[in-house]
Amino acid sequence: MNKRDLCLILIIIVMAGCATFKANEFAKKYGPMQTIDRTVETMAPGEVSFYADVQPILEKRCDVCHSCYDAPCQMKLTSFEGLERGGSRILVYNSARLKRDIPTRLFVDAHSADQWRKMDFHPILNERGQTPAANIENSVLYMMLQLKKEHPQPTAELLPASFDIGIDRKETCATAEDFEAYKEKYPLWGMPYALPGLTDEEHEIIIKWLKQGARITKGPEMSEKARQIIERWEDFFNGSSLKEMLVSRYIYEHLFHARLHFDALPDREFYRLVRSKTPPGEEVVEINTARPYDDPGVDQFWYRFQKVESVIVAKDHTAYPLNDQKMNRYRDLFLKNDYEVNRLPSYEPEFASNPLKTFAYLPAGARYRFLLDDARFFVMGFIKGPVCRGQVALNVINDHFFVAFFDPEKDKISNDTRFLAEVSDLVPLPAERESNLRIVSAVSKYSAMQKKYLEAKEQYLKDMHPDNLGNDMEIIWDGDGHNDNALLTIFRHFDSASVEKGFIGDFPKTGWILDFPLLERVHYLLVAGFNVFGNVGHQLETRLYMDFLRMEGENNFLSFLPKDKRKKIKAEWYKGEKAKYIDKHNPFYGLERETRIHFATDDPKKEFFKMLHQHVRPFANVVDHLNRCPDEDCVDMNTGPVEQRADRFLQKMSIINGPEIQLVPDVTFIHVVAQNQDDDLAYTVIRNKALSNNAFMFGEDKRRIVEDDTLTLVKGHVGSYPNAFCRVHIDQIHNFVEGFVKIRDRLTYYHFARQYAVKRTSPDFWEEADWHYQMYLKEQPIDAGQFDMFRFNRIAEKSDSQFEW
Repeated sequence: MNKRDLCLILIIIVMAGCATFKANEFAKKYGPMQTIDRTVETMAPGEVSFYADVQPILEKRCDVCHSCYDAPCQMKLTSFEGLERGGSRILVYNSARLKRDIPTRLFVDAHSADQWRKMDFHPILNERGQTPAANIENSVLYMMLQLKKEHPQPTAELLPASFDIGIDRKETCATAEDFEAYKEKYPLWGMPYALPGLTDEEHEIIIKWLKQGARITKGPEMSEKARQIIERWEDFFNGSSLKEMLVSRYIYEHLFHARLHFDALPDREFYRLVRSKTPPGEEVVEINTARPYDDPGVDQFWYRFQKVESVIVAKDHTAYPLNDQKMNRYRDLFLKNDYEVNRLPSYEPEFASNPLKTFAYLPAGARYRFLLDDARFFVMGFIKGPVCRGQVALNVINDHFFVAFFDPEKDKISNDTRFLAEVSDLVPLPAERESNLRIVSAVSKYSAMQKKYLEAKEQYLKDMHPDNLGNDMEIIWDGDGHNDNALLTIFRHFDSASVEKGFIGDFPKTGWILDFPLLERVHYLLVAGFNVFGNVGHQLETRLYMDFLRMEGENNFLSFLPKDKRKKIKAEWYKGEKAKYIDKHNPFYGLERETRIHFATDDPKKEFFKMLHQHVRPFANVVDHLNRCPDEDCVDMNTGPVEQRADRFLQKMSIINGPEIQLVPDVTFIHVVAQNQDDDLAYTVIRNKALSNNAFMFGEDKRRIVEDDTLTLVKGHVGSYPNAFCRVHIDQIHNFVEGFVKIRDRLTYYHFARQYAVKRTSPDFWEEADWHYQMYLKEQPIDAGQFDMFRFNRIAEKSDSQFEW
């Protein structure tokens, strides 16, 4: 043993000794750790209620950071169960782990404080002797709030350098026993972290509740209307025939991550579809597998609905509607078709991870229709997903691009159930291998299989079109004349993303056209098959496999363009010496088939986007007055005078690009203040960063082409993680835009921000944040959720280079 190893061992022993000493000290003062039952039947008059008094404060001031998997120290404060669980030093987002971690999903993987303690979570509520004094002195929640009270947020223009607001900042997860050391080292790091503190009233409400012992009454009972609706739906999902069971499995594996909303129930009431060990009528006992298609481990289970008890936050909220029309649609698609299911598929990973094998009995056209009915939801699943964020997965896509779909009636491949079953062995997905480290061999295998699959598709199309004629506009889905999911826009904001209906923004560099097998595989790769607790091998394989799927969607898009233009356009998407391997390993198929679309300009890509836009009219055709204005004065004449005035000035912001916008944050919310507050308006400015290619996982900053960066202006709110707030009175909108377009360096940026930005240190920060959330709820009462403030003011691309508004 060398001296270094000996020193490390001694340090560990000393630290362990210190921790034991502090624990013993706390035990002497407050008593031993114990199991606390905090549930009471009723609260006494004058006592603070968690649901009525405490949770609204946590929602507005704490959940804006402490929610989903990226909650600091896994301290999710979106529910009482999260408070009772406490915190952990184990990172969920860990791209370096060699072995997959045990999942720590709230409400799923443990159900009591004792169970969470066995999983290395430490308490943030007092779990020693229950006295008013001990209940706050031994509570990390109290200590953090009190630290902020004793050392308020500095009101200077910029945060002190001691604050780290980088995305990947090192977490410091203090426990009650070691909080004094934390307090001494980070006196300004009370909660809310790097944001203004609570008001005196808010602070006192939480302290009083903690002194009471953090007691809680049972949550509201399910309404009779909800009970009847759920009874009908559970009856539907638990049919006894093989066909019904297979259909239910298919729907479940696509909706397991959804926040299900029943039209007849309140806007903010949501449910989850789960597999339960107990039948309808009994309490739900969820089966906690890592993936929805993992073996349930029991002979019989039931599909049940579990009410969502947590506060709704935007970054993981994907709402899906359920109503009588949807149930009838499911019956028409899957149960009235004349086909047989002779046996149920296996749950073995190599089989269950491949949906084209698992559900080969179900008509392909019906499956595709199911996905297209709510295309934005399913695309949002892999863009937004239940994992909150994921730069390793999202750097596979561009910051801004358009998506359209093949028509479910006219695209032969999307309807050919037999063909898709025959080629299913050619499209295995990485999840079949669970977590592994043999990445190079795996990617080589998947690349070879993808080529064989594309060759099989190519031969299929050749047999169908011996005349070598290619695609025309009629093969593009137009939404059936009523569905506004036909065209989608995707925005990437570094490691999060947004999906909007219609084509929004100027015409982008790339586009995707998706058919059924591609859309299905994307869902099973990035949603159903992705395990956020998986090891580095699983994460890397998933990212590398998505390269194949992205390029398949891009090649579908290129197939609609003139064949003599395709290689040149594709070369614009994959610039750089290292990107040349793309043509070798991912060849373009169908090059000899000429498109049947007539192009009249030298810019067929832009012309095709315009054709797509016209093809889906009127239901999916979003007219973008702000970013694609054909003249200098185009506004929506259906809006009021205040909005028209704001549009005329703000649309000038979307025409600046390149080096001029390098200091503009990824996502900026603008609050336009009107004379009448009911006329106030919200806009979002999105910065789209251009890359030479998306062929590599790392070194994104080295592939930047700042000259091609663009801005997109959107009405309302787009993005879960705002980086900046700007507020301007309608009478100052002209000066606001003039100041924005003159930004050239940090000095001009500073002067602009000083006049219009609402900063972390602004006394009215929370007032502005609350306004945006309430406006979001007004705009989208079902889809809205609390915004995350963890990246607020962060505008630099690297977490070690921060610059604030």
